[in-house]
Amino acid sequence: MHPLLAPLCVCALLLPSTLLAAQDPLAKGQGDHVAQVIGWSSDEKRFAVRLYARSQPASPQVDREPEACEGYVNGEGHPFRGSLTVLAYEGGRLLSLFPIQEAGTCTPLTQAQERLNAALKRLEALGIQMGAPAKELLFSPETGGLRVEDGPQAPYTLEYAERLVPQPPKPKQSLQRGVLEQELSVLKGGTRTKVLSRRTPYEYTTAAAGYWRPGLDRLFLSPSGKTLVVMGAERVGNLSGGRKSLRLLGVLVWSGEQLKPL
Repeated sequence: MHPLLAPLCVCALLLPSTLLAAQDPLAKGQGDHVAQVIGWSSDEKRFAVRLYARSQPASPQVDREPEACEGYVNGEGHPFRGSLTVLAYEGGRLLSLFPIQEAGTCTPLTQAQERLNAALKRLEALGIQMGAPAKELLFSPETGGLRVEDGPQAPYTLEYAERLVPQPPKPKQSLQRGVLEQELSVLKGGTRTKVLSRRTPYEYTTAAAGYWRPGLDRLFLSPSGKTLVVMGAERVGNLSGGRKSLRLLGVLVWSGEQLKPL
């Protein structure tokens, strides 16, 4: 391992939990993300996320993707420009954060590989094994729910609902603000049970036809199907373009007949 990388990797494990929470990119609602769950612990309480954050064009007049750095490929093997980070969670709590490839200045291939190798060793120390990818289910706003056919209590349906509670806009500003209320319920055997509830503040500008649209994005199932990683998305943009920021809404686990937060 390169000597300059060792302190970076150790610090990723030893950062205080409050500082890690502040750095969690899936808690900020910023960036243009693509995420994949790539590993699990044996009890399926811990998991690893590969997070791509795509760079935006430097100028609104440039509508093409920025040129990719050498070796920067996404999960489908296509070139991309941005950053790659590996995240480790226990339930909804971020345990560790491992930068692999940086945005802006290109990370050399050898350095990225060294960082990745070090991250994999740290994940192994946390009990997270690669090679057991999550099953991914995409949410459709038209149906309002997700049908789950795998796991100890399958089949069942997850239903999503949201409500915006607006606050008065700031005087002489094109800012909209308020509180977003989100709920997730499980429907099984004719019984509906609320399993997740969140209230988060929001603020966005309507200048230049600006918009902000929250919602449920997708669900990642653990190999046994008992643990569910629930991912939301916030679509933000204006006449110059837009992005999709992912949010970790929560992690749920089946315990007997009950689905509850982990």
